[in-house]
Amino acid sequence: MKRKLFIDYDGVIINTIKTIVNLYSEDFQYYKEFQKIDWSEIESWDFKELSLTNREYINTYFNSPRFFDRAEYMPWCKEMLIKLSNYYNIIIISMGCSPNLIGKEIWIKNNLPFCNFIGVNLKEYKDKSHIDMSNSIFIDDSYLNLTTSNADLRICFGDKYEWNKDWQGIRCANWHDVWNLIKRED
Repeated sequence: MKRKLFIDYDGVIINTIKTIVNLYSEDFQYYKEFQKIDWSEIESWDFKELSLTNREYINTYFNSPRFFDRAEYMPWCKEMLIKLSNYYNIIIISMGCSPNLIGKEIWIKNNLPFCNFIGVNLKEYKDKSHIDMSNSIFIDDSYLNLTTSNADLRICFGDKYEWNKDWQGIRCANWHDVWNLIKRED
């Protein structure tokens, strides 16, 4: 029986920050005060760097079909997920509001049909701790989700941000690091 591998969607499978910045640039590029910002310059959870809008407006992007149409994989993610699916039952677990979770479920079905999906409604839960991840591996970019999980191996993915800077456990910068770590653990 294959071991379970739980993986977050935003910031781990897809480059959510890049997608949001691209949508913002598309919507505000003709405004006089618009200044082009590269997605790598975003440091805040609530996208404060996108100065012509607010968090409420940014949140509408997450529920928009445009978000999913323009979503890009993190580098080497799809290739590594295909390889990992030979060894693990992959479950993508993500938080969001109902329209966002529906969009994620459709995107996953169309792009990663070998993965299962668990949507966690933000109106009901503040983290993913209610999901039993015992005897499994969990990859997320959120300190809160990682610290409250009961997974045997918890991996913080990607760059340091305000939402994960306090993580003291295992960190993988990219999908090659994930592959090397997980295959070494087996």
